[in-house]
Amino acid sequence: MVRISKINVCFEATSVYGLTVCTYKDAFFAELISHKPLPGVAWLASGDFNQIYRARDKNKRNINRSRINWFRAALQSCELKEIHLQNRRFAWSNERVNPTLCKLDSFCNVEWDTTSDTHVL
Repeated sequence: MVRISKINVCFEATSVYGLTVCTYKDAFFAELISHKPLPGVAWLASGDFNQIYRARDKNKRNINRSRINWFRAALQSCELKEIHLQNRRFAWSNERVNPTLCKLDSFCNVEWDTTSDTHVL
């Protein structure tokens, strides 16, 4: 729990680095769901989930739509919604000649969104 006492704010923050191995994705999504706070608690979850939220979040076409659906189902179970990246499409590159570009994700629940309505990425 993060507390900012000067402005009387507290929230849960989850920093994520997702597994890259497909066989562990279900366990990763289950762990994310297990971190869902009690109702009424603001929650911010951000980082590199190593999973895209939608096809346009990656510049390459080698995407696994069923994993996108699993990810979206986990986010729905957590009651998390996307915080949109402002003024650019991608936030990460593998720095190769023909780079893979991806968007790193941030998600919040409705409590975070309504109390922190000025957040920008």
